Amino acid sequence: MKKTIHRFFIGGQNFKSEFKRQARLLIIITLGFTIAFTWRQTIFDLSQALVNIIIHVKSSTSASILTSAFITFISLILIYLTSQLLKERPDHN
Repeated sequence: MKKTIHRFFIGGQNFKSEFKRQARLLIIITLGFTIAFTWRQTIFDLSQALVNIIIHVKSSTSASILTSAFITFISLILIYLTSQLLKERPDHN
């Protein structure tokens, strides 16, 4: 029993493959957040220009709030669509 636990956590193949999988996932998530942070201001500025074209707002605070609401609404739609597309379907054998 002790040998099995030692092999699983220290030197086992399961641990090594899981560690590699988790390390790869961490790198992907980190790079994804870096990309999102880089594009954040650009997307906000483009959305703000679009909101200002549709709704002529003079106040920068109001424009910022409306732009944030617009981005939130679009993001929620994308989250819903993605969750529907990636939903696990029951297998019909």
